[in-house]
Amino acid sequence: MQQVIQNLQHAIGSGRWPVGSKLPLEAELLEEYEVSRVTLRQAVQALVHVGMLETIQGSGTFVRASHELDAVLARFLDGEELRHLLEARLAIEAQAAELAAAHVTRAEIDELADVLARSHAAATSGDIDTLAPLSARFHRGVVLAAHNPVLTQLYSPLADDTEHTIREASSPRPMASFVDEHATILEAISRGDGEAAFSLARSHLTGVLDEQAARSRASGNGPSAAATTGQE
Repeated sequence: MQQVIQNLQHAIGSGRWPVGSKLPLEAELLEEYEVSRVTLRQAVQALVHVGMLETIQGSGTFVRASHELDAVLARFLDGEELRHLLEARLAIEAQAAELAAAHVTRAEIDELADVLARSHAAATSGDIDTLAPLSARFHRGVVLAAHNPVLTQLYSPLADDTEHTIREASSPRPMASFVDEHATILEAISRGDGEAAFSLARSHLTGVLDEQAARSRASGNGPSAAATTGQE
């Protein structure tokens, strides 16, 4: 059974079945892995137990996390305060930006530049529904450009926080300011200036933290008012 579990984990982790997708029919998996129905079902149930898969009666089995660690961390982060999530992101993303300056590829720079161009257009038109996922993609792209699989894995369950953050934080200040800050981070990464990339990435998220704290104070609920469910 362990081999079947590993095969399923590899297929999910490699992106063959991305998060949100439905596993193939049981008959197809039985034919591919050449195991008994009992063994396959036990393997699937093992991944359901750790949170990588979810079986919905009458609908099928769906991928809920690309790695066992993602599922564990997602459960751990559920209900954590926004401030704590932002502080964790700050630590990871600032270090990732510094590493990206040393390890980024030309293709990654071009992809991030394309995300920025589309972000500028969305910000100019005031299209937050387009800008939010693009901003999340930029942040994830910087982490991936660090080429550190440990940082990437740790960041993965925090990534969903990014899109919600840009939606909230764009209220008190122009959306374009976020894009401008992203642009300065990419410029530092592109010229290989790790120190500047670290400082700019840290400043960017520190600003978001300060805004979140100010909103909490204004609401009269204090620092822990912005409790979140991991969606921020």
